[in-house]
Amino acid sequence: MNLDIDMLAKAVLSASRKGLLRRKPIFELYATTSPDELSKLEEEIGTPIPSHLRTWLLVVGYGDIDEQLSFRRDWFARIESGQLKGSARFAEDILGNFYAFDSGGRIFYLCRSEPVFAEISKDFLEFVDELARRDYKLVDWVSALETQKYEW
Repeated sequence: MNLDIDMLAKAVLSASRKGLLRRKPIFELYATTSPDELSKLEEEIGTPIPSHLRTWLLVVGYGDIDEQLSFRRDWFARIESGQLKGSARFAEDILGNFYAFDSGGRIFYLCRSEPVFAEISKDFLEFVDELARRDYKLVDWVSALETQKYEW
């Protein structure tokens, strides 16, 4: 199946889980954004937002996926040191771990509890597709990653 970010966004937006009393959507919107706001954000962090992530934010907005992964404007920050210097953080998970992208669009996991990191996918589209394939169980996914020491 050949996915694009619009199809993936629609799939995530239509997904739900059975809750205690009713079905609950997988994605909970926090705030919308615009192309101008994203351009300002790129200026602030000093690097372009990868096209799939940019499209995702314009279509879906900032919000939470299954209460596991949080996208907020506040999470975006330039990484100033270490192997990912010049990259930018863009999301945080329920355990406080961060997710970042590099200039090539690759997505990385940055552990909060120890100085380690791992490449998690080749781009944002692959990242969200794999997250959906894993039934949005992000903590299980990152727990199985082979990490390497991060030199802050």
